[in-house]
This record gives sequence, structure tokens and C-alpha cells, in this order.
Amino acid sequence: MINQELINYLHSAYPELLIDINYIKGYSVDEIKKIERLYDIKVKGQLYDFLLCMGRCSGGFFGDDPLMFYRQNNGVRSHILFQYSFCEDLCSLQQWELVKQKPFIFSFESETQYFFLLTDSDNVDLVYHYDENQEMIKSTNKTFYEYLRHSVSTDTRHYIKNMAFDYSGELIIV
Repeated sequence: MINQELINYLHSAYPELLIDINYIKGYSVDEIKKIERLYDIKVKGQLYDFLLCMGRCSGGFFGDDPLMFYRQNNGVRSHILFQYSFCEDLCSLQQWELVKQKPFIFSFESETQYFFLLTDSDNVDLVYHYDENQEMIKSTNKTFYEYLRHSVSTDTRHYIKNMAFDYSGELIIV
């Protein structure tokens, strides 16, 4: 389902970026329910709208770095194991309360920087940052959409050149 408001919001960060809305593809409502079961998360708020609109293909907004949604080299099994490993890391830091709130990593930067949502919390749209080097977790004070817009403004603008419109990934189909 095309979410023109989200597309316009992301595009406003980098108006000269060429995108093709014909390639934008999300998950169905039933598929999102499968994602919830498979990853043991709650999909609500901005994450829900994003997955529904462009969870599979962004039409040129994003590549596979830093967002994990579009990592073509990672299969579903890799995504699940990565999420599981992150929860184990949180447990080793005695962050059980965060684990109870069903974290979902959506971005992994510089091999040690994790960005995630607490999908069963009072504020499901708030992005958190875990710095593996310092073993520190903090709120970014950004919503999921603000993080995505920032990514378009920085990562897409400065690092991704001549990206294909059909760059896509998969969270549920094995």
C-alpha cells in the first residue's frame, strides 16, 4: 500500500533523489502478522506503516546499508539469528526490561552500532541506540520516521550512488 505522506516526508530530505514509486513494495497485513510471529515482536505505529508501504522495496530511498530490511545477502534465517543474538547481548548486560519490550533491530552501522525499536513499549516509534563498544544503550530522541529521513539525508545522499530502484530484501519468505 503506497503511503504518499511517508514518501513525501522521506523525499523532502533529498528532493533531487531519483525514486520510482512503481518499485515501492510493502508487506500485506497477513505477512506483517507472520513477521510478528517469526521475530516475536509487535508491529505497530510507524514500523507497521513502513512495512506496509515499503518494507520489501523502497523504490530508491535506501540500499542495504545501514537498514537491514534490504540486505539481499541476508536471508530470513540470518535476520532471525541477528535479532536473537541482540537479545542475548541485552540479557548479558542485564537489560531484561528491554528484552520484555520486544526489541527489533532495523539498522546496524559500523559493525558495532545498533538502532532498534521497542515494539511492545509505551512509545513504539522511539528509536534506541546500542553502542557495542561502550556497552551503552540510550534513546536517540528520534522517531522511526525521523531516523529514516536522516538516513536518506546522510547515507543515501553521501554514500549511495546510482542505486537501482528495485533494491529489495525479504523478512519472511525463505
